[in-house]
Amino acid sequence: MKNEIIEEVREARAALAAEHGYDRQKIYEWARATTAAHKQAQRNTSPNKKLETTGGARKSAVARKRHVRTARLSA
Repeated sequence: MKNEIIEEVREARAALAAEHGYDRQKIYEWARATTAAHKQAQRNTSPNKKLETTGGARKSAVARKRHVRTARLSA
């Protein structure tokens, strides 16, 4: 029994390797460039407007935890 998803992934991997001449360094460089371009595109589409948040969100997660979890001493 063949898994169609696994076969599709293997075909895509083989096509990518063939496209870059089976050179790992070229594949890694392509992957880095593609990832960087994708991240840049995401940054460009996000609004530059500051998000409206509640007052607690201005503090870091650590600062919020410290405020909430005060030490209780038993007498």
